[in-house]
Amino acid sequence: MKKKLLLLIVWIPCFGISQELPTESAYGYVFPLGSKFTIKMHPTDSLGHDYSIIAFEPYEEIVDTWENEMLFAKEGEEGTIQFYFCLGTNGSTEEEKKKNRKVLLLMKNFTKKNFIYSSEIQREENGEFEKTSNVGTYSGAIGKEMWPYMIYSIGLNGFKVLNSK
Repeated sequence: MKKKLLLLIVWIPCFGISQELPTESAYGYVFPLGSKFTIKMHPTDSLGHDYSIIAFEPYEEIVDTWENEMLFAKEGEEGTIQFYFCLGTNGSTEEEKKKNRKVLLLMKNFTKKNFIYSSEIQREENGEFEKTSNVGTYSGAIGKEMWPYMIYSIGLNGFKVLNSK
């Protein structure tokens, strides 16, 4: 029962965001597969940042795993990061495309800062979240995370400015 209650609490912000934007600034949120969303960074101290969700919409298209830069505008609102959490594939035949299907987290950082953050994935429907590695997000750059197995949801939290000393 505890697990179901926890999952309900985690999922409520995810489904509520499509109607009440921007969201309150928070440490992190959970997003379902098939999402396009934009977050706005809010500093909490010299390195830490919470974020609010300023745009959210379903995104059901399957993108090209390697050629997807056209999803992002050249310029964006300062202080924001745009994400696509979707399926991607590549290949010349339907068989190759089916074999090469992956879950992708694509992002473009429109801030002037580089960030590290924590991410957790839910690999089973209604399953528990597990920590996964990520590459961070870099000012002005498009980033890509990919997994060869199904992921139902991803949680992004703990954003901190990456020191460039």
